[in-house]
Amino acid sequence: MGFAGIPVFLQIAQNITELIAQSGTLAKTILVILLVLSVVSWTIMVEKFRYFRRAARQTMRFRELFESEKSLDRLVDKARAFPDSPDAQLVRSVGGEAARGEIGALDHLEGYLDASMESIMSDWESYLIFLSTTATVSPFLGLLGTVWGIMSSFLSMGLRGSANLYVVGPGIADALITTVFGLGAAIPAVVGYNYILRLIRRREEQTGSFIVRFRSRLLEGRYAELAPGAAARAAKAPAVPALDR
Repeated sequence: MGFAGIPVFLQIAQNITELIAQSGTLAKTILVILLVLSVVSWTIMVEKFRYFRRAARQTMRFRELFESEKSLDRLVDKARAFPDSPDAQLVRSVGGEAARGEIGALDHLEGYLDASMESIMSDWESYLIFLSTTATVSPFLGLLGTVWGIMSSFLSMGLRGSANLYVVGPGIADALITTVFGLGAAIPAVVGYNYILRLIRRREEQTGSFIVRFRSRLLEGRYAELAPGAAARAAKAPAVPALDR
């Protein structure tokens, strides 16, 4: 007994193609817009998922270095090897300022940390507005095609003086196909938007715990550059003589 799944799928695809071919100009325009929204939405979702996966791997590796590193300068240098890790980004942006002595008070440190975290959050939430817009607009575009298709059907019935299915068919085709495509673009966008927001909130909590530990290490001077007397020892260190050329 042969497998009937492929022939059934081909028949459904053929029917959908025929419905699109029978649809009017407005319906085809709406379908093109929905297709563009869907393609861009899927691209954003895939790229976000890949980014957060890379960020999780890099963060795990960077935290191992963070726990063992005693030099702030070396920690900042190592953080450059993890561009997608939010913890490494915080160390690069704040650690360099602290090592140079440009963060002299708790308020300044808090300001640097808050500004860095806001910048990271902005990157995380980029392009999510497009997913939200797609989830909101797509059903209405499908509804527009539905209403237009029904109106076209009744208008054709009134002009021709007939109510047979052959006359009603093209308008109903517009109504059905735009509704299906509208929901097909909106539902994945809604699911992807909510899931990405959940990833962002989870990552925000994890990064917040890292900020607490990093801030305490900076304030307590656990790094060699911030230890008491480090600046004086650096000033008293003999200069390295220049090489004769």
